[in-house]
Amino acid sequence: MARRKKYRVLLISGDRTHQEGYAAAFHADPRAVIVAVADDTEASAERHALNREMAQRYQVPYINNLDEALSMREIDLISVCPEIERRGRVILRCAGRGVPLFLDKPLAGTSEDIAEIQAAVNGAGVTAQMYSFTSTPWAKAARKALRSGELGELIAVHAEALFAKGRAGTAPADLVRRERGTPDRYTFTEAKRELFDLGIYATVLCLWLADSPVKQVTAHTANYFFAEHASVNVEDFGALVLEFESGAVGSAIGGRIGFYSHPKIGPHGVTVVGTGGTRTFSAWDPHVEVFADEARPELPDPHPADPMSMWRSTQAESGVPRKMGWLAFEDEADWGNKEVSSFLDCLDADRTPDVGVDLAASATEVILAAYRSAARGEPIQLT
Repeated sequence: MARRKKYRVLLISGDRTHQEGYAAAFHADPRAVIVAVADDTEASAERHALNREMAQRYQVPYINNLDEALSMREIDLISVCPEIERRGRVILRCAGRGVPLFLDKPLAGTSEDIAEIQAAVNGAGVTAQMYSFTSTPWAKAARKALRSGELGELIAVHAEALFAKGRAGTAPADLVRRERGTPDRYTFTEAKRELFDLGIYATVLCLWLADSPVKQVTAHTANYFFAEHASVNVEDFGALVLEFESGAVGSAIGGRIGFYSHPKIGPHGVTVVGTGGTRTFSAWDPHVEVFADEARPELPDPHPADPMSMWRSTQAESGVPRKMGWLAFEDEADWGNKEVSSFLDCLDADRTPDVGVDLAASATEVILAAYRSAARGEPIQLT
């Protein structure tokens, strides 16, 4: 697309979604300006109220009719972040607007929605990018080491994204939850489906580094840490093993492990095994360890609208502290800014993003297959 002085951004959905981070990143980039927040008329009254809060924060109009918002001439790109249950049909309508799309992760909650989104975005010829971790320095370093030939031919890749948030140790000790092959709901106040929401990061990294279709998925989900997840019958941890058509294998883990389980926001990184060597790329290396006589940061009482501290807005309201025992050279708060900046770089250069709609679709299909595998206790064939 032709470069404008600023990319005029329309935000779909607002507070208590990942749009909180995406909007902040667009607002921070001098190439972008937020022009409105919008959503569909079918959204709940609570969702409309939360969307208005974001619109007020950025001092832009709130449009509670998606058709009206998409008819605006002053739109150069759309950041799309509705609940998973509505995501497919909202993205389809946004794709019809014909401007680039910045998409929340995962892409959608059903194979049917994924296929329709992929067809619509590719058919419209618009540039689309799903949020991931591929723009982080540690992920880019892994990709560079692999592509340079430093590690030889890929044998295996492992990726992990575990978030140290919430008060762990509350899950019922005797709980053995049986997974459902087809999740019927994704949006809860109490918790998230962590294989879906966090496992997607690790899965994307595996697919991006392996650069090969996945032919088989084997997965396990469990409830190890949180009563909140158990109360709504969703997993707090998931692990999967991938077999690629290239012959390489992958493993990915995603989950929530509790605020006090890690000095920062949790273990994040990749390990690449090649015929020429093995290297691990961590989000926290290098870092400086800080020792002081001050008391450790304490979690406040849970926010009634967000007991697991999932959202920036409720974290700020509750007073969730930042942990400063490790000072990383790369601040995790900047990861979202790098992803948005990378998207705008692609638009500037008319370049395809690392995680375009096709890779986003493949990674999300892997996650859905992982649920089927966990439910059946057996591998799932994809190709």
